Amino acid sequence: MSSDDLDTGPSLLAPGAREPSGRGMRLAALLFVPLLVIFLVVILVFYVFLAPLTVDGPSMEPTLYTGDRLLVTRGYQTPHRGDIVDIRWSQGGQTTELIKRVVALPGDTVEIRADVAWVNGVREPARGQFVERPYAVNVAPYVVPRGYLYVMGDNRAVSEDSRYIGPLPLSGANGKAVALFSPITRMRLIP
Repeated sequence: MSSDDLDTGPSLLAPGAREPSGRGMRLAALLFVPLLVIFLVVILVFYVFLAPLTVDGPSMEPTLYTGDRLLVTRGYQTPHRGDIVDIRWSQGGQTTELIKRVVALPGDTVEIRADVAWVNGVREPARGQFVERPYAVNVAPYVVPRGYLYVMGDNRAVSEDSRYIGPLPLSGANGKAVALFSPITRMRLIP
């Protein structure tokens, strides 16, 4: 028997032929599948459930500032007092989008005393509203009609809101602000 007849199998010096292991495919799948899932979740969140919105104007200061970027829900069926909403307002054939705080709901009696809302006889909670006394407005008690919302800006001195334009239709509400995501130094959830 010669050494050529002896088959000792692969060794370190002669490892033999490699069989495809499929490790490269498994690694690609391990990376691709999570990235695909993350991509789909982002698409769903940002284009189906939420919409980005940029604040334009000082009417919600000090809560929100011009240039703040918000995430707003798509749709708004169950309003609550204190919610910050994106709502459409039409006048003279022109439609404007407003960012305002819901002060009173359909059926509520709202009265404004020196720019502070009293709803059903109870003063609104302090949420950072800015009231400038020399310019404060009073509004006689008013019952909000069915299907409407009474909204106000937090910066009462400069806000064009329900005190001047009346209640806004609930059907015009595009969504509720749920998060401030830019600038990053002010990033937070909006209750």
